[in-house]
Amino acid sequence: MKTLLIIPPSNSDSPLPTLGVAYLASSLQRAGHETRIFDLWTEPLSDQQLLEKIGEYQPDLVGITFFTRRYSATKKLADDIKGWFPDKKIVVGGYHPSALPRETLSEIQSIDFVAIGEGEETIVELLESLPDKEWDRVHGIGYRGEGGAVVLTPPRKFIKDLDGLAYPDLLQVDPRKYRIHPPYGWFGLPLTMITTRGCPGKCTFCSKSVFKRTLRSLSPRKVVDEILYWKERLPVKEIRFYDDDFTISQKRTFEICDLLIEEKVNLPWTCTTRVDFLSRDLMVRMKEAGLYFITLGVESGSPKVLKALQKGYTVRHIRDAFSWAHQLDLVTFAFFMVGCPEETEADVALTMAIQKEIKPDFLNWGVLRVVPGSQLFEEFKRDHAYDFSCDQNPIYRQDLDEKYLCKLCKKGMLTHYTSPRGARAVLKYFYKTKNFGVIANGLQWIKELI
Repeated sequence: MKTLLIIPPSNSDSPLPTLGVAYLASSLQRAGHETRIFDLWTEPLSDQQLLEKIGEYQPDLVGITFFTRRYSATKKLADDIKGWFPDKKIVVGGYHPSALPRETLSEIQSIDFVAIGEGEETIVELLESLPDKEWDRVHGIGYRGEGGAVVLTPPRKFIKDLDGLAYPDLLQVDPRKYRIHPPYGWFGLPLTMITTRGCPGKCTFCSKSVFKRTLRSLSPRKVVDEILYWKERLPVKEIRFYDDDFTISQKRTFEICDLLIEEKVNLPWTCTTRVDFLSRDLMVRMKEAGLYFITLGVESGSPKVLKALQKGYTVRHIRDAFSWAHQLDLVTFAFFMVGCPEETEADVALTMAIQKEIKPDFLNWGVLRVVPGSQLFEEFKRDHAYDFSCDQNPIYRQDLDEKYLCKLCKKGMLTHYTSPRGARAVLKYFYKTKNFGVIANGLQWIKELI
């Protein structure tokens, strides 16, 4: 049988490899099913071109990855395909439909199925159930039953052994098709990897709709074997570990570093993690294994706000992590946010102060928005209406003006990038990569602020 997986178009000019779709493709192929991927983000098609390509391929099932911020594009895509090919079955997956399966099926009538949670096993079983229409036997989906009532099947159990998954299909989700997003990619084409699923953290703003809080990880051996596999097949120059918290297990991280050194992988790499999942000894070993750039979530410099967000770490953790990074001459990227629960102007001032104190090389400020599947979203929807057709998550602090919050973000970024450290980091990145994107982004920030 044949499946077509589609990544919807986006207005963003910095597309990232959609690894979830790549894993679905490899799972289908392992089960003996032909699979194609159309990434309309990197390779846009006109309606006529898409119609012709689908008509030529004639898939049995069309899968669309569903991002909240591409709600309208996803709806149009599903509506168009159902209009052209009424008999084709359409399934959507991702954190949005996983968190809101009933709403998704009710709001978009052209969608036949919602995949809830992990999709590798679900999409294979769903495809194979189509001839007999035995959808009730497929765990982890939603569909319309008799009279149009939404039916949710029992939840699918998590894949315990991630090592058993096939490598993602990076020959179709080819990293060479994607623009390197500043300020990453100092050495060239990155191999993007996700080595863990699930997070036991209690951050109130994170979506847990797909992987929940149960931590599962690729073994260190599997991680390094996959790097070596793709290093032989793609011209990658560095690794970008895209895990939310790469060092969530320090023991595992030490083992990965040991293997990277032992196997002479010789690729520089970056990762994202929490400030409280680090130690100086671990960072020394990571640097020895090739780490050159680390992204850390700071969120706020206010102990009160950190507690309200249930971050589970303190300002001391923030100071230590950045101090160790600077001692090891690692490039640092920090995330900050405003519009948090219980946050006042005094708390924002503390965040501005911690930014100045920890001296990250790069940073980004964002307004806290509620994401389906998060604790804050559940609280928000009890008192507020929401409409995702505008392709944006609503801000959490409805009592504050969004323009005011955005101006605070721009102030934080402008303060940094016009400082000697910020300007030096941008120039160093530009010299190393010749990537004009970081300059263009900086000029756009200044233009918007003025």
